[in-house]
Amino acid sequence: MLAYFLLVPLLLAPPRPISAGPPESGQKLFSIYCARCHGKDGRLGLNGAHDLTKSNLNVIGRTYLVTNGMGKMPAFKSELTPAEVQRVVEYSLTLK
Repeated sequence: MLAYFLLVPLLLAPPRPISAGPPESGQKLFSIYCARCHGKDGRLGLNGAHDLTKSNLNVIGRTYLVTNGMGKMPAFKSELTPAEVQRVVEYSLTLK
């Protein structure tokens, strides 16, 4: 009976709106959140940012850094969803 009272509000809740348009590309997210310090091509190095074209970090390391930050690099976990972080990381791996 308790389960019934817990489920009814969920079943009657309005559906969540579907986001309009496709998700932003990793390149666009990179230009918004990362290019200020890393540069458009990943080589700028402003404020001590590492040259991403020379980075030996894999997907796991980059995902951790984008999500949690380290040193002068801010954390983006409150600005980006996990899927957006993944797109940024995938794009950053293409910078050579």
